[in-house]
Amino acid sequence: MSLIIKANTFATKRHVEVIAGMVIYYEAAFIGGKKKFPFGQVEHVLLSPAGVLSFQVGSEVFSIPTRSDNEVHRMAISALVQGVRNAHASTPAAYPAAGRSLS
Repeated sequence: MSLIIKANTFATKRHVEVIAGMVIYYEAAFIGGKKKFPFGQVEHVLLSPAGVLSFQVGSEVFSIPTRSDNEVHRMAISALVQGVRNAHASTPAAYPAAGRSLS
C-alpha cells in the first residue's frame, strides 16, 4: 500500500509517496522528475510548525506542505519516520546522527 501527499499548484505538480522500503519525491513544473530513495538513504526528517515536511538525502533537501487534518498525510509522515528509523536502527554506524532529527 502506498501513502501519497499531494501538493499541486497551477504550475507545479508535486507529491511524496511512501511505499514499502522507500520514499518517492516527484516534482514537475514543465519538465520534472521523480526521485526514489530507500529509507536508509534518508538522513533527516523534519516537520515544521507550519506543516512542511522535509527530508534530506545527501546534500539535497526535499520539502512538501502537509495538512494536519488529512489522515493520509499523517499516515504517510508516520510511515516515513518509522521506515527511516527502522532502516537506521539496522545500520547505526552509517548514519550516527539520524536518530536525533527523527524524534
